[in-house]
Amino acid sequence: MKAYGLFLTGLILSVTANAHHSFAAFYDMTQLTELEGEVTSVAWRNPHITFTLDVPASNGAVTSWQMAAGSVNTLERFGISRDIIKVGATLRVAGPRSRHGLDGMFVVSIFPPGGEVVLNPNIAARLPPSDRGPLQQEIALDDDVVADAEATARRIFRVWTPRSRPETGSGEYLWPLTPAGQAAKDAWDPLTDDPALRCIPPGIPVAMDNPYPIDFTEQGDDIVMRLEEWDGVRTIHMNADASAADRPASHMGFSVGRWEGNTLIVTTTDVDYPFFDDVGTPQSPEAEIFERFSLSDDESRLDWQATITDPVNFTEPVTLSGDWAWVPGEEIKPYECTL
Repeated sequence: MKAYGLFLTGLILSVTANAHHSFAAFYDMTQLTELEGEVTSVAWRNPHITFTLDVPASNGAVTSWQMAAGSVNTLERFGISRDIIKVGATLRVAGPRSRHGLDGMFVVSIFPPGGEVVLNPNIAARLPPSDRGPLQQEIALDDDVVADAEATARRIFRVWTPRSRPETGSGEYLWPLTPAGQAAKDAWDPLTDDPALRCIPPGIPVAMDNPYPIDFTEQGDDIVMRLEEWDGVRTIHMNADASAADRPASHMGFSVGRWEGNTLIVTTTDVDYPFFDDVGTPQSPEAEIFERFSLSDDESRLDWQATITDPVNFTEPVTLSGDWAWVPGEEIKPYECTL
């Protein structure tokens, strides 16, 4: 059995970065709150494990708190058992609480008998105290699976694990918006308008900002990219004459690719997903996404850069970037979002 130490992370955005699933929009990332109470219900599902915690007050009153934690995939990947949160158990938890005055928390750590279990190391590292740095956890991988991955990997065609996570900062996202773009963003309500609340998969480019593995495979003359989060699938047409004519627009759009050495260059149009990110920044059907997936010389790292042009909502092109590491033996897990 091999164990790989990784930071549970997503992509770095080169402008002010958005937090995965709108953490900064929902939760106050400036402080860490601790609570203790009785677990009264648990739902082990994607995109987030949820549970309720009945927390007693000094006057004897009990408040039922709605708790969210990482996804099933995240916790299983790091060997965290479902037995760690049980109905009827008394549990101490820590995390950022709702910024909307609700009795809700995103749980980053729990404290069962015997110590602390960090459920979300990347978020925990960004909460006070801020000098802890990223918290590392290990992925345990079967030796045979690792050996098979090492034998079959070829160029970009393998599973890639994200290496870095965006900083949430103050929660303000300073995209260069047109007046129309700013008005649409101002009208967005994270409690009702976020498609993730209804298990609606995101489109490009926000789908690329996620903390889960992706992979590339060849399918005839085309390349298929799978994204673990939301069970996403992108088809990259490698024929330069490929056309979106007579094809309906989609959340993933229509992508045409070409090679420049070890760099896969992809241009995507016909995206009908209405948001550029997960904090309500709008995206129009006129948006065009130009991506570069650059493989390192030793084939251990994949760098991504995307330039998005949307004249309806942006006054100038916006550039995003991130990178993935090759971890032999990593796999794409089913996501199967459930409400």
